[in-house]
Amino acid sequence: MKRLVLFPVYGLFLLAVLSALLLASNLHTYHRLTDEAPIAELTFRNTGPREYEATIAYGDFCSAQRYRLYGNQWRLDARFLKWRPWANLLGFDAMYRIERLGGRYRDVADENAGQHHVHDLHNADLPDLTVLLNRYGGRWSPVDTLYGSSVYDGMDERHVYRVYRGQSGLLVRKQPLLDSAASGGFTIPINTACGDRQNP
Repeated sequence: MKRLVLFPVYGLFLLAVLSALLLASNLHTYHRLTDEAPIAELTFRNTGPREYEATIAYGDFCSAQRYRLYGNQWRLDARFLKWRPWANLLGFDAMYRIERLGGRYRDVADENAGQHHVHDLHNADLPDLTVLLNRYGGRWSPVDTLYGSSVYDGMDERHVYRVYRGQSGLLVRKQPLLDSAASGGFTIPINTACGDRQNP
């Protein structure tokens, strides 16, 4: 009789353990496949008709650079390496290399007639690890694909634009910029100390 009573207890315990393992596995899979990391922050200052000074911090976020852009939108281009899902689950995060920053126009007619200027942000002296990894393709390669990924948004002085690396491309989110009228300029708020952010 005692064994008959214990059997359902053991069964319920094993069922609870199995359910917990399945839940943990699902949460891990969701976290790995939706992981994001900040890779750049941008602010803008209007300097003339459809002309802006862009301030961008990226890499180790220790220093900001300024560029002149034309249009009413900005665009950031990067080379992007996407891993296969099983490699993501093993801890591989997507790799990127920021390449260009430029302006663009909302209206196609303005885009064709307007002034353009694109800035090269890539250091040609550094080896391109994404290209090297992409050479080792094949059925068992952890590399899924290598491609260009871009994000763009409006140039609004009232917002800071944060660019993130997802597992399948770039994305951007904007937040209201802290009031800096008292200081007479615009600042890029960095949430962590210089060099603390991780750049995969």
